[in-house]
Amino acid sequence: MQKNTKEDSKELEEKLKYIGLNLEKIPKCFENNEKIKYRPLKTYEDNNYKVYKYVDIKEIEIYITPVDRLESLNEKLKTAMPISYYMKLYSEENLEQYTSFLNMISHLNIDKIENIEKEQKALNAQIPYEIKYKNNYIWQIYYSDVEDKYFMLYSSNENNAECLFYLIKRKIAAQRARKKELIYVPISHMEYSNKLLKKSEIADLENYLWLFTKEWPNIYEVYNLNNELSLEILGTTEVFDGVRSIYKITLKDKEEAQKVFKLIKALFILKSNEEYEYDFKTLINEEGSLDFCYNMQKITYDNLSEFIRKEVETKQEKIKEIYEKNIILAENLELLKETVKKHNEEYLLKEKQITQFLECKRTFFGRVKYFFGKGKKIKKEEIKESEEEKSIQIEQLQTIEKKDFYTIEDLLKVCEMLKTEQTKYKNSEMDIKALENRKQNLEKKIQNATLYINEIESHKKSIFDFWKFTNKDEVNMLTEAETNENQNTGKLKKAFNYKEDLGDFGKQIDSKQRDAFSENECDAVFACLNDLDSFNILNKEKVAKREDNKIKKKLESLQNEYIENIDIITEKDFDIFGNVAQDKTKIKVLNNNKHREIEKDKYKILSINPEITLEEYKDNIDNYRKLLNEAYGKVVSPYDMHIYMESTKELNEKALNIMNINPKEELLKITNEAETNIYKINIKEGMPVIFYSNIMYYDNLNKTLPLGMDISTKVLIDLNKFDMKLVSRKDFNVNVLKDEFTSEIKLIHIYEYNLDIKAY
Repeated sequence: MQKNTKEDSKELEEKLKYIGLNLEKIPKCFENNEKIKYRPLKTYEDNNYKVYKYVDIKEIEIYITPVDRLESLNEKLKTAMPISYYMKLYSEENLEQYTSFLNMISHLNIDKIENIEKEQKALNAQIPYEIKYKNNYIWQIYYSDVEDKYFMLYSSNENNAECLFYLIKRKIAAQRARKKELIYVPISHMEYSNKLLKKSEIADLENYLWLFTKEWPNIYEVYNLNNELSLEILGTTEVFDGVRSIYKITLKDKEEAQKVFKLIKALFILKSNEEYEYDFKTLINEEGSLDFCYNMQKITYDNLSEFIRKEVETKQEKIKEIYEKNIILAENLELLKETVKKHNEEYLLKEKQITQFLECKRTFFGRVKYFFGKGKKIKKEEIKESEEEKSIQIEQLQTIEKKDFYTIEDLLKVCEMLKTEQTKYKNSEMDIKALENRKQNLEKKIQNATLYINEIESHKKSIFDFWKFTNKDEVNMLTEAETNENQNTGKLKKAFNYKEDLGDFGKQIDSKQRDAFSENECDAVFACLNDLDSFNILNKEKVAKREDNKIKKKLESLQNEYIENIDIITEKDFDIFGNVAQDKTKIKVLNNNKHREIEKDKYKILSINPEITLEEYKDNIDNYRKLLNEAYGKVVSPYDMHIYMESTKELNEKALNIMNINPKEELLKITNEAETNIYKINIKEGMPVIFYSNIMYYDNLNKTLPLGMDISTKVLIDLNKFDMKLVSRKDFNVNVLKDEFTSEIKLIHIYEYNLDIKAY
C-alpha cells in the first residue's frame, strides 16, 4: 500500500513537472481571486458556436465549477471559483477543491495534452476550412464585456481535463517567456458583433439560403491571427441529381457583406413572390463559393440592376403581345357568341315544335288537330333564352413608365400585370373552346331535331299512316350524349427515386434475380465485377495481342494478390467443405438482418492460384462470358430510372459497363484528377439490366440471406444491345475537402444518354 502511495506521489510530481506547475509557489498568472463579472445572453443557443478567434493565452482567466458542463450557465457561474482556490490548500474550507484538483492531475493523460498542442500548432498556421474542428467542443471559453477579459469555465467533474492543463501549461510557459501565445478557440455564448452584418440580417440570410439550397447554413464570425474579422458562411447545395456539395462564402468587409446580402435578399424576394417564374439555380464556382444562375446567366450584385431592367422590358413586351392577342380573341369570342345565339334560337324553335307534337299525340283529338295543322303556331318572339351572354370588356393596356433604373418592386408589378394578361388569355381560350363545343352540340341537336321533324312530316300524307306512327312506344332521341374528348389512355409510371425507393426496390429486384438466375449465372455476374475488361476483350471476335497482354497483366495482378493473402485463403479449405466452410452457428449481420451465408471469394470464382496458366484463366472467363450472355435479358428494369458511371475515359458504347444507381458513390471515386466525366444513362421500364443485389455476393445455401441491395447499388448493362442518343451535356463544380484545412474544386462533365433497344 505504501509502495503504491509512493508511486502515485512520484507520478503526480512528474505530471506537475511536465505542466511546469509548482504547487508550493503558485505562478503570478493564477493569482486572481476575483469572482466573475459576466452577463449571460438570454437568447443564446448553447449548442452552437458563432464566434471563433485567436485569443492570447495570457489573457484567459481560469475558473472551475463543480457543476456539470451541461447544466445552465447561470448555475455554473454561481459556483465558479478562480483556479487559485483549487491550486493551494488555504484551510479546511477549500480541502475538497484542492483534493479535486490533485485528483484531476493524477488522472491526466499527457499524450492527449500533446495531441492538443499539435492541433493548436496546426490551427495557428491555418484556420480550418469548415471553421470548427474536431475538439472544439472541449473549450469553454467566454468573454466578459463587463471586465473586457476572457475566461475558461471548467467543470471539475469532467473526464477530459487535458484542455484545462494544456491552458495552465501554456500560460506558465508564456509568463516565463514573456511573449504572446495565441490559441484558436470558439468563444462560448458570444453573439455576432454586427460589424459586417446585423444579427437580424444574418438570421434573414439563413432563411434566404435555405430557400435556395434546402439546408440551413452555418454562419460564423472569425477573427484571424491579425484580429481581422470575416463572416464565414458554410453549407451544402444540390449540384446534380441529389448529389450535394459544400460551399463557403467568405465576407471580409462591410461593403462586400452588404452586396452579397442585398443580392441574395433580392433573389429571395423574386423567388418567393414569383416561384414558377424565377427558379434560380445554385452552382459551386471555382473558389468553392455559391453562384446564383437564371437561364444559364450568372446573377451578381453588379449585374443585378441590368438583369432587373432586361426582365422588366422583356415582360412589358410580352404584356403588349398578349394584350393584342386578347383583343383578337375577344373579337372571335363575340362572333362565336352570335353564331351560338342563332343556333340556339333555331334549336329552341324546333324543340317547341317537337314538344307540341308530343303533347298532341297523347289524345285522339290532339292527333287529328296536329294532322290538319291546327296546332298553335310557334313564333320566334316566344322563345326565351335561359341565360344571357355578357360581352368581354377589354381593359386599357397596363404598363409602367419607362425608366433608366428599375427596382424589384417594378419587376414584381410587371410580373403581376403579365399574369393578369395571361389569365385573361387563358380564360378567353377556354371560353372559345367551350363555345365551340356548344356550337357543335347545337348543330348536332338541330340536325337530329330536323330529322325528327322531317320524319313527322313524312307521315302526314295519310291519316292512317300518321295514326300508326303516333302509336309507336319509342321515338328517336332528340340529342346525343357528349363524348369525353380528353380521355387519358396513357399508362401512369412510377418515378424511381434512389433515396426513397432503394430499400423496397432492392428487395423486389433481389427476389426476382434469385428466381431468374442459376448459381453459376450469379457467379458469372460476380466474376464480371472483378474482371470486366477480360469479359469485354473475349466478347470480341478477334483478340489482338495487345489485349491478350492486358488479360495476362490482370491475371498476374490477381496471382500477386492471392500470394499476399495466402494466410487468409489457406484458412478456407474449399476442397473439403465447398460452400459450407463455416458451420451454422456462425451468424453474420447484413443491414441489421442476421444470416449464416458465406461471402463469395473472387479467387475461388476466378480459379486463381499460383499455378493457373493464361489459357486456363481465359477459358474460365470465356465460360462465364457465355453464361452471362445466356442470363442477360432474364431480368429487366421494373421502372424508368437513371444509372451513372464516373470515368476520365470515353464511354465504351459497345461493351459491358458496370454503373451505379447512386450518383454519390460514383463521385466518391474521384481521386486526384482536377476534372472527370459522369455518364448518366436513362433506362426505360422493361430494358434488360442486371443488378448487383445481395445474391450476387453471397451463396444462399442456408436460405437465410436477407433480400435487398445492401452491399452495392451497382448494375451491369450491355450497352452494345442499345442505340444511344446524347440528350444533354453540362458541367458543374464539386467542392471536395482534401483535409481539415483545405478543399479542392473538381470540374464534372455530365453526359446524359437515352437508350432504345436495338432492332435485330
